[in-house]
Amino acid sequence: MTVAAELEALNGVQRALAELREPATAGTVMDRGLRALCEHTRFSRAILFRVVGSELVGEAIHFSEQPEWAAELLLESRRTRMPLHHMVLETEMLRRRTAGIVAHPQDDLRAFKPLTEPFRTRSYAAAPLLPAGQVVGFLHADLYFEPGQDVDELDRVVLAAFTEGFALALHRAVLVDRLAQQRQELRRLLGEAGGLADTMGALDAQLSRADEDLHASLRSAGSRAGTAPADERLQSLLTPRELEVLQLMAEGATNAAIARQLVVSDQTAKTHVSHVLRKLRATNRAEAVSRFHAITQRASG
Repeated sequence: MTVAAELEALNGVQRALAELREPATAGTVMDRGLRALCEHTRFSRAILFRVVGSELVGEAIHFSEQPEWAAELLLESRRTRMPLHHMVLETEMLRRRTAGIVAHPQDDLRAFKPLTEPFRTRSYAAAPLLPAGQVVGFLHADLYFEPGQDVDELDRVVLAAFTEGFALALHRAVLVDRLAQQRQELRRLLGEAGGLADTMGALDAQLSRADEDLHASLRSAGSRAGTAPADERLQSLLTPRELEVLQLMAEGATNAAIARQLVVSDQTAKTHVSHVLRKLRATNRAEAVSRFHAITQRASG
């Protein structure tokens, strides 16, 4: 292993990681990352596994040749999950959180034969993904399409360096995806809230119109029944307590005076006055008293 070879290998890692700088979805980062690894380093095959419980499940794959075979093996890696128990070499890598080499998987009892055999693996390097201090997956890579060549220590270092940057790019993409989903959910909730507000606004308008209709009906009834007592019409609109308040208002009583007269708090008296103003559609006390006198005068006239 020469210094020139090491520099060239690390330059390849930098070029591969440079292709992951642009923001993208998690799926795009996976595909782009595996392809970049095979294009800028010695590796010709790469597969990404994710940790599901205590198993490794194939997530993405890239072969520099024979893409149809790659697709078949990705499906196989999803059907045949690699268990992470003490006999599997990946378990040791997971525990140590370091990259490793499996030199002779066909002969090594610790290699997972249900996958190494269909992959026809001669040797491979593997590295755990630790984007936030926790192993979430593994990246496997080999030199299958380079006849007579097996992975070596430099390949292990290259894969470890690439996987560190790849894990961060993938973690960022996952967070961006989640943020996009949350924004979409927020827009949906805001849309529902807007619809509810429109509905409430329409209901409020209907209630206002109904209130106006009620007042109009009462005024009309009062004008038609000129001999009907004023109290009868006002009773249809105000509560007995509010009638008392209106009478005191007509006599010029202040809120404090109304409170003393009715033996209630000043705030309660103020609330009664507000209700009277609203029900008489009056903007102030003077207007309410004026309407009160108008009704009573019509009744007596």
